[in-house]
Amino acid sequence: MEKKYKNAFATLLKLFSFFKGYELLLVIVGILIVYTSFANIFGTYMLKDVIANGITAGNYNYLLRSASILGLIYFLGATSDLAYTQIMIKLSQRVIYRLREKLNKKVLSLPLSYFDQHQVGEIMNFFTSDIDSTINALNQSFANILFSCCNAVGTMLGMYLIDWRLALIATFIIIITVIFIAINSVECRKYFRRQQETLSIINGCVEEDLRGIKVNKAFEHEDQSYKVFEKKNADWRDATTKAFFHTQLNTPFIVSLSYLNFAICAIVGIIFIANGMLPGGIAALTPFVMYVRTSAQPFNFFTIHFNTILNCLAGAERIFAFYETEEENVNDKGHVKLVKINDTYYREKGPNDHILLEGDIIFDHVVFGYNKEKIILNDISFYAHKGQKLAFVGSTGAGKTTIISLISRFYEINSGTITYDGINIQDIKIESLRRAMSMVTQETHLFSDSILNNIKYPRMHSTFEEVQKASDIAGASHFISKLKDGYNTLLYDDGANLSEGERQLLSLARAAISHPPLLILDEATSNIDTRTEKIVEKTMDTLMQNKTVLVIAHRLSTVRNSTAILVLEHGKIIERGSHDELLALKGKYYALYKGIEELS
Repeated sequence: MEKKYKNAFATLLKLFSFFKGYELLLVIVGILIVYTSFANIFGTYMLKDVIANGITAGNYNYLLRSASILGLIYFLGATSDLAYTQIMIKLSQRVIYRLREKLNKKVLSLPLSYFDQHQVGEIMNFFTSDIDSTINALNQSFANILFSCCNAVGTMLGMYLIDWRLALIATFIIIITVIFIAINSVECRKYFRRQQETLSIINGCVEEDLRGIKVNKAFEHEDQSYKVFEKKNADWRDATTKAFFHTQLNTPFIVSLSYLNFAICAIVGIIFIANGMLPGGIAALTPFVMYVRTSAQPFNFFTIHFNTILNCLAGAERIFAFYETEEENVNDKGHVKLVKINDTYYREKGPNDHILLEGDIIFDHVVFGYNKEKIILNDISFYAHKGQKLAFVGSTGAGKTTIISLISRFYEINSGTITYDGINIQDIKIESLRRAMSMVTQETHLFSDSILNNIKYPRMHSTFEEVQKASDIAGASHFISKLKDGYNTLLYDDGANLSEGERQLLSLARAAISHPPLLILDEATSNIDTRTEKIVEKTMDTLMQNKTVLVIAHRLSTVRNSTAILVLEHGKIIERGSHDELLALKGKYYALYKGIEELS
């Protein structure tokens, strides 16, 4: 994500690539903009003949014809203005749709390591502030920039057609205006980019405070949190102030120069008329000074919309850099597909050739670290076969949850191999690998939907009876039946209208409905009270039948009936055996079970 598009032209090209398929409409917009500009410029130029041949000569028939032609030209110009504005609004919404669609696909394709290093608020900023700045530019600013350029060119052309000497005087001051705009725009773009970056940081800060609001209040950390936010908010304020300071310099500078330009050209023009040096006299000077007076308008209009585009480019740079973030290493070598047929999982060998999946898991000398400097798992080897329940215990940070993440290929191992039914998991298509296992994590996430759909999430075609059965297995049906709307109860804010224990039970029900050969329970009963835990343990026996089960638990009472227990310490397996065997060793497991802290 850290790549920056410092080249504004490259960013614009990428942005306009999202108009692919709408090129004809863009051409039509361009033609309508040019005509709208022509109507304004030509109307002013016609005043020369209207004054000379109509008003001065007293030819009212000519005056009436000219007025009719001008009216038609202006009417068609107004119609063109309305048409291209509406087309651009529709086109811009389609482009924004494509940008958001690609953003969403990008988020879903990123590895978990990306989310370990970036706050949710920072990522949300792409969908909100960065997209909003792009909307503003696409709706109006790009079209108005072209309109302003056409007006500027047309105005200059009109002045030179009337008198090239006066036009040279006007051009000199206009060149000074253009130089100032160019220099000031560099500063504007720098601070608009900084504004977007600091806003992203603020969003991340707010998101973190909201997620930790209970901890914040429990430890009376409000003042410290406010100070952190205040500092980040001040950074945004400073960047925004400087950005708008430079943008607001444009209008007074341009307007002041235009007044000066108007005064000089008017005085010189009168001198020319007095000395017979201006063909057409007052009839020529009138449209000329109108051109000079309005020459500031396209430049002023240009700077207003150009500032919007600079803000858009700052957001677009961040979005395009995010698009180029390295994605999850999905199936670059994966060729083995695991399929589900009639609620049974198979390895697909051919169109009509399938091998039943047993759910066997083998770690063979696995080494892993989130970075090369810090190894989390060192030479881990173990196996778990169908019908076995393998438990992992150990101190916090020993590597228990990391083992589970590696099976799902949330992270790639440094060395060694992990096999699922004898197949290296790197050879299995990642989407089918994850579908062929069910996982209940300590942190339960529930969607803003009904309880019914949350339980059905891994298997949306499940019947209501299957959902009820899964709820019974998980021990969730008891509390669901007491809710006013039962399974149709709507959840919100990650299930905030339920208790922690109830949310965990729904997570267990979700795992019970998918029937995979491999079941992973990562602190699955951590948020359940002791009474409910005993009920769940009893009913979970049904769920675990004929499956390979991997369990992580701090409550050692939940792993007593495991086929084998592996004790981890500092990323290594230091003990393995049944509950009774490990107690007899009187080692680390014994110390953990008895609640005694061993001296290192």
